[in-house]
Amino acid sequence: MSVPLQPILAMMSYRGGARLARCLDSIERSQSHFKRIILSVTAPEDSDDMRQCLQFQRDRVPKAEVICAGAELPTMQHQAFWVTHLERTGASKDDWIFWLAYDDEVRRKGIDTFVDDDGSWPLRPGTAYFGPWAMRHEQADRLWDGDPSEPLESWTSFQVDGPTRLPVLEWIRQQLLQPTYMQMSGCLTALESFTALRDRRPHKQGPMRIEMAVASASPNTHVEELPEPVTVIYGRSNSDRANYGRAARAQDVHLAAWIARYAASHPGELSRAGRLAMDAGSMQVGTLLRRTAAASEEWRVRTTVSP
Repeated sequence: MSVPLQPILAMMSYRGGARLARCLDSIERSQSHFKRIILSVTAPEDSDDMRQCLQFQRDRVPKAEVICAGAELPTMQHQAFWVTHLERTGASKDDWIFWLAYDDEVRRKGIDTFVDDDGSWPLRPGTAYFGPWAMRHEQADRLWDGDPSEPLESWTSFQVDGPTRLPVLEWIRQQLLQPTYMQMSGCLTALESFTALRDRRPHKQGPMRIEMAVASASPNTHVEELPEPVTVIYGRSNSDRANYGRAARAQDVHLAAWIARYAASHPGELSRAGRLAMDAGSMQVGTLLRRTAAASEEWRVRTTVSP
């Protein structure tokens, strides 16, 4: 009997407390769908987060692997921490990673409708999967306390009426011209995409454009959307996304280098890279000359789904 294809779940903790507990509950409900479960804690060894994760491992999900950075780390250093752990513990570059932020939940119902009868995830090599994601709106200072039976909005980074599988550079071009609210939670791609994020130069200094950097790692040819959400995101409906957009554009020099490297690795994509550069460059010049307004981020709802 063949072993089903399953991803490794990599959960990055951040704020801890009740939000971490909520995330861990969802992981327990979905544990059978994952090859390995990594709980990466960026906090001191004696932190409440670490105690909560160790108790979860001891009492509820023994297969969980709890790793601790020993101190709070910025996002990109935290990425490198758990990626290095996977390399050192036998993960291969072709292993699939299911990336999860601790604020968020795994949505088992979405996974159940996607996997094959033998429990295998029908994932296509060379593809980075992003979204859709189910959204609940939560304030930073107050835990969500709504009706858990209410339908969830399903959000997307693809055109609502367009294809849900695109070449990497076309997906990036569309994101730069009309950016959408983007989420890494529920992203599925090969570990090699994350080792590239850690190792390639110029190094990313912050998390903005991380989705595009992960997608544009050389193994990938396409970005695709799953049939329905496999995560529930707790977003901030009143967050200042304009400031996020400005910060993201400030890191585009990194993105430009990655796109150039990607095109060099995929010669058939040179024309698409040229179109991307021309469109994005024209938009930037128009913004600098104040002839056009910077593209505002679009919050794009595809449909609703049951919890």
